[in-house]
Amino acid sequence: MHNALRRSVGIFLGALLLAFAATSASGQAQEDAPVEPGQTFTGRVVEVTDGDTFGVRRSLGGEVTIRLHGIDAPESAQPYGTAATRAARRYVGGKDVRVTVEEIGRYGRAVARIEAEGGDLGAMLIGDGLAWHYREYAPNETEYRRLQRQARNARRGLWSQSNPVPPWAWRDRTSGPGETSVEDRDCSDFDTQPEAQRFFERHRSDSSGGDPHNLDGDGDGEACESLSGG
Repeated sequence: MHNALRRSVGIFLGALLLAFAATSASGQAQEDAPVEPGQTFTGRVVEVTDGDTFGVRRSLGGEVTIRLHGIDAPESAQPYGTAATRAARRYVGGKDVRVTVEEIGRYGRAVARIEAEGGDLGAMLIGDGLAWHYREYAPNETEYRRLQRQARNARRGLWSQSNPVPPWAWRDRTSGPGETSVEDRDCSDFDTQPEAQRFFERHRSDSSGGDPHNLDGDGDGEACESLSGG
């Protein structure tokens, strides 16, 4: 009787282990699922880096860094940069969204549209006067162009300034040696690779490229790979 019971318990535990292994393998496959142009998926916004960069946890598993298509929000150190981040966090932070991938940027980030309950996030930020229509990379977004004209005429947000500087022009001015927008950093200033990566993401652009703090020595888009957690 005892032997039969032990065998039954052993079989049961073995089945549990096999099920766990299968679930883990499936989860890993989902984590590794690639993001491609034309792909649409749902997920939850788990990080708002700034007004146009987000971390989205996909419903099927895996976290994706999203660079918002068709807009360029003020950088954090620019006027209205903080306001753009706060507005984006209010619209989508912690919320379920629909993501449509337009292309993969030069650093491997998905350039995509984000739709929440309120509508198209890019359109909302432009309409609030908290982002520019990025005409160089989205010349056919006529609705964005119309919304920007309305915001400018109404002097909403950043358009209340007498001479607002587009983020791409600001980055060009501040990315040279000795002209960085924040104190110069190196990898020793960070405790973990993810921390360095977040800083790296905030201070680069798919449009202008560049690595003003020289955190990505081999140019593969991964900052400070020698740090823990990478």
